[in-house]
Amino acid sequence: MKDLPKKYLSTKDRKEMWSQAKKIISKVDKELDFSEVYAVGSMISNKKNPNDIDFAIVTKLKNKKSNSAFPIDLIILPENEDLPDYLQFFEKYMKKKYGSSFKPIKLK
Repeated sequence: MKDLPKKYLSTKDRKEMWSQAKKIISKVDKELDFSEVYAVGSMISNKKNPNDIDFAIVTKLKNKKSNSAFPIDLIILPENEDLPDYLQFFEKYMKKKYGSSFKPIKLK
């Protein structure tokens, strides 16, 4: 995976945050074989001290010969005061897409 442009790694905290996030993404990529990875959110803005790094990840679709894995949508959310808003957004989006009876199921 490529590094972010230097302008987004201008402070010690940003560099450390990027280094740790890159390790996590690399580990998960080994299992899921990402097609594409995008950095999005405040880390690629002019915000001086972003709290986290947001990624948009594209997984490969199942192909009989070349890829035996089923695709998954993996959304990793920070455990902070915004969590209820994120969950509410997903519930609203999924109800619109799959019908009003949709309700997320908490597994852990």
